[in-house]
Amino acid sequence: MAGIGMAAPGKRIVVIGAGIAGLTAARRLQQQGHEVRVLEAGPMPGGRVGERMVRGIRFNAGARLVYAFSKPFNALLDEIGLTPALVPVRRLSAECVGTADRWTVELMPGLSSLLTPGLSLTERLRFVTFGLAALRARTDPDDAASTPAADAVTLADHIRDRLGANVLERMVAPVFRGTRCWNPEEVSAAFFASTAPHLVGKDTVHVFQGGMGRLPQALADGLAIDCDTRATGIETSGNGCRIHVEREGQNLVHEADLVVCATEGSLASGLFADLDPETRAFFAGVRYNSLGIVHYRLNRQVEPAMQFFTRAAAGPVATWQQVPGNETTGEAAQLYAQLSPEAVREAIERGMTDRLDELVSDRVRALYPGLDRDCADLHNQWIARKLPVFYPGYARSMSDFRERQSASPKKVYFCGDYLAQALITGAAASGERAARDIANHWGTP
Repeated sequence: MAGIGMAAPGKRIVVIGAGIAGLTAARRLQQQGHEVRVLEAGPMPGGRVGERMVRGIRFNAGARLVYAFSKPFNALLDEIGLTPALVPVRRLSAECVGTADRWTVELMPGLSSLLTPGLSLTERLRFVTFGLAALRARTDPDDAASTPAADAVTLADHIRDRLGANVLERMVAPVFRGTRCWNPEEVSAAFFASTAPHLVGKDTVHVFQGGMGRLPQALADGLAIDCDTRATGIETSGNGCRIHVEREGQNLVHEADLVVCATEGSLASGLFADLDPETRAFFAGVRYNSLGIVHYRLNRQVEPAMQFFTRAAAGPVATWQQVPGNETTGEAAQLYAQLSPEAVREAIERGMTDRLDELVSDRVRALYPGLDRDCADLHNQWIARKLPVFYPGYARSMSDFRERQSASPKKVYFCGDYLAQALITGAAASGERAARDIANHWGTP
């Protein structure tokens, strides 16, 4: 085995999964001089990042925004030439709807958040103190494990204790339910505590000109990628690895020296028969939430609107959006109805993940009375594994697993947002880490 910094023969490396983590790892490994092939089960690279079009209805595969707080990710965008394609979205806010009133909720916490109605004077003062402390915080927004104390408590308890019950009910809960389909009592405070300090005082997020698909397209440039190729099993006995795949109805086998497994974490262990008990135990604790969205294509124009709902007012819809049509491109106006966490569970329990519109139809008609007249078509989007769930204690378990992976040479390395942060930037950071581990363990050609 070559040591750190010593020249070594290039390895044949197969990367399983062409999401952002897998593409980032593959890019770095190819730059190191290895022979890299990426196997992707879907029809195109990107995983939960990209655009899809169904009968004239355009929607995102998952991620909708890019946050500018990750310096390594910003450097990656510079490297692949995407920085000029970033389009700023400033002062992003939504109307929050409660049972008796409505107010504006800011997605980037700042001074205007102090104007949120229903907060006590004590809670407003706590919010100011929180903001000042956040400006001095030293957290890594790409790593949920960078806030170990927050990992030990739920987000609900963290916000109640630090900011107050009204801040939780009127600001934090509607945003987390509406953007991530997370109930605050079901996740740890690690995501919030590691990212919020980098949002305070900022008013800008970004999208890519031309759509979120620009990112995986740029990362995939120059890589050997086999799409519509599903890995079914990985053997690691002997001197190398054998990757069994299904492609166009055929069962094939790829040979490799090393494997980078960049699938969703809840699927990873199913590919291996010989994982050690500690590794298998870790993967047994990896969880994802699901997300359901109904997209409606309209035959008339609409005014832009976005609403989040409190839990008491939500019913089956947590987020409602009206998206105007684009006369230049000819795209029709659309409605966006994202299911609440409770409706998502109902869809699963009742086997209705392909009929989400039936669950939300009454609520959508109340929000848009002209639906039957104006709707030209609809599409039910179901994302079975939307985001890794960082429940209390998970970040510590994740950190321990990463340390074991980095400690000594392996034949298989794992990466994904579930090993860093539930964001695009976290997925990229995990891919970078896997490539560094391989360079440290096996040298570079």
